[in-house]
Amino acid sequence: METASAAVVGDGSDANQRGDLTDARPADRYADAISVLCSKLACPACGSAKLTASESVDAIHCADCSNDYPVFRCGDDYLPWLFPEPTNARLEWKARYNGYLTANAAEQRRLKSTLQLAPLTETGERRIDSLLRAREQHRDQIVSLLAPLDLEGIDWPSGTADLLRAKLPKNQGLSSYTSNIFRDWAWENGENEALIDAADKVLGADQREHVGEMLTLGAGACRLPYDLHRRYAPTTSVMLDFNPLLLQVASTVVRGQILPLYEFPVAPMNESSFAVLQECRAPTPLPEDNIVFVLADALHLPFTDSSFDTIFTPWLIDIIPQNLRDFIPNINRCLAVDGVWLNSGSLAFFHSDASWCYSEEEVLEQVEAGGFEVLSVERRTVPYLKSPQSSHGRTEAIFSFCAKKVSEAERPQSFVYVPEWILDTSRTVPASDDTLVSSSQHLLVAQVLSAVDGKRTIDEIGRLVAGQYGLDVDESIHAVRRILLDAWEKSDEERSADSL
Repeated sequence: METASAAVVGDGSDANQRGDLTDARPADRYADAISVLCSKLACPACGSAKLTASESVDAIHCADCSNDYPVFRCGDDYLPWLFPEPTNARLEWKARYNGYLTANAAEQRRLKSTLQLAPLTETGERRIDSLLRAREQHRDQIVSLLAPLDLEGIDWPSGTADLLRAKLPKNQGLSSYTSNIFRDWAWENGENEALIDAADKVLGADQREHVGEMLTLGAGACRLPYDLHRRYAPTTSVMLDFNPLLLQVASTVVRGQILPLYEFPVAPMNESSFAVLQECRAPTPLPEDNIVFVLADALHLPFTDSSFDTIFTPWLIDIIPQNLRDFIPNINRCLAVDGVWLNSGSLAFFHSDASWCYSEEEVLEQVEAGGFEVLSVERRTVPYLKSPQSSHGRTEAIFSFCAKKVSEAERPQSFVYVPEWILDTSRTVPASDDTLVSSSQHLLVAQVLSAVDGKRTIDEIGRLVAGQYGLDVDESIHAVRRILLDAWEKSDEERSADSL
């Protein structure tokens, strides 16, 4: 920003601090923030702007469609749950929560079995025992963090079609991006400084005197929007993500609590690195009531038109399960004219449709076609998720831009992750090369896995399959071995992913 220096507050230790944390703060401080937030909200289901918080601040009510959106109390703070179908979204997260609990229990059983049966040295036994205790405590930490959402207290519906409308991408689980928690609040390895510096660089082209009302989409564990809040002192910061674990951690830490949480490094450097009890903390706590955390889907933004002056998308635009071309109108709709869209992160698109996997040049073309003028662009290489406790780490070439809204875009269409032919069982299932290639494989895999009963050998399963398909026995045994090897490797990969 040419005038950014007027907006920059420095390290947040002066203008952004509103009193010592030891000062008494009224319990309803953040309740007032929810009431202010309601003035920006549009009902995620019907689009109405007639939303109000209940007197007890446990729900936000839509006067037009009568939907109630829960607001969860987290310490002194409040987290509104603003998904289009709030109950179904909670059920989706309940499934992911149960998946975490199941995986954690399986890992504990594996470690106990190792202690009992494996030939271990004294050092090895100490390592496994430490890992086991860490997994037990980690479970308690996660359960405690998510307790305010009462995921265990909601029941599954009898039907599934409505539930599928709230379906989240499979790769966005409860444990997704947990390494980011430690990067944001524990490691102090220079990554956060590199990322905020990249954002600063492109914001230098912003000619406004103030960033105004700021919304961060895909805020994650919130370190980047936290740093932007401290540096540019927005009127309000709304930090939105759909992962409740990440936002729970963020709201806890940003408000000044020290959060103990176990890190399980990808490639531990020594015995003490296999399970590390980290203390997640903010460099400077921010008790301000102009910071609001919102649980919602960036593809279904629950805000009125032109409700923000600045929108920030960190590490987001390449991982959304929607064509970027169709996502940009959501950004445009929520920004005021002359408002700024700040983006920073990778461009690692992995869509099955190659036309959605844009180049850097195409991204800028789509941004300009969506009603924006690109003010500045930068590419730089930064360290990425390099835990001090792990020998694993990488660098990432990130793409940042600052773009000003110059015109309105066409109204965005509602997005549903699951295709209509799955939601409506009377519709024709489209044929595709991928489906045709994998259908016979899936059938064979299902039959092989269903034959595993803890008693049969691979030879016996192979002969069983050979009889069903009229195959050569040796060929069938080879196929069974291959399928079981793939299943074993997949389970091993999942255990490794759960440790992140």
